[in-house]
Amino acid sequence: MLKYVHHIHGPESPTLVLLHGYGSNKEDLFGLKPYLPPLNLLCLEAPIALQPYGFAWYPIQWENGAKMIDNDDVLEATKMVESSISEWKEQHGILGKILLGGFSQGAITSIRMLLNGFQAEAFVLMSGYALPEWMDELKNLSNPAPIYQSHGTSDPVIPFSWAKASAENLSHLPSYTFHQYSMAHSLNADCLKDINDFLGQVL
Repeated sequence: MLKYVHHIHGPESPTLVLLHGYGSNKEDLFGLKPYLPPLNLLCLEAPIALQPYGFAWYPIQWENGAKMIDNDDVLEATKMVESSISEWKEQHGILGKILLGGFSQGAITSIRMLLNGFQAEAFVLMSGYALPEWMDELKNLSNPAPIYQSHGTSDPVIPFSWAKASAENLSHLPSYTFHQYSMAHSLNADCLKDINDFLGQVL
C-alpha cells in the first residue's frame, strides 16, 4: 500500500482522496484541510522517489524541451492508487462515498482514473490536463459525477491552453465545470473557495 496521511471525520462520512504533484509528497495537499468542508481526507504519496527529495506518480521524460509521458506508466499509477484506496477503506472501516482529486501530476492521474471508470462521487482536478492521446476518450466519456477543473491563466508548468483543450472535450458532461484564475501553477484564495463550495454542493 502507498504511504499516506489522513484525517477521519467518521466511518460513514465521504472521503476526499487527493494526489499530490510531481516532486511533492503526501503532506502537501493535506494542508488544504482547513479550507475543506467536514469530511475524511486521505492524501496518498506517489511511489517514485526523486532526488534530492519528493515523489512522482510516473516518470517524465524530456525530449527537445517537451514533456514525454507514457500512458502505460500513468495506468500503472492508477492501479496503485485504486488498490491503496480499497485497502485503506478496509483497514479503517470506511463506508462512505469516495471523491477523487489531485494537483498537477496528481490531477493527470485522476483524469486517467476518471477515464478508467473509477467510481467516485465527484472529481476535483487542479492544474492538470489530459494527455493528447486521451482526447477521443474524453469526447466519448459518459459520467454523471460532478467534475470541477481549475487552472491558472499564467501557469508556466502546464500551459493554460493544455487545460483548456481538456476542458473543451469534457464540456459535454452535464455536471462538469471549468474554472480559470489569475494565478500560476498554484491555488489561490478564490480557487480554494470555489473548491469548498463545489464540495459543499456534492456532499
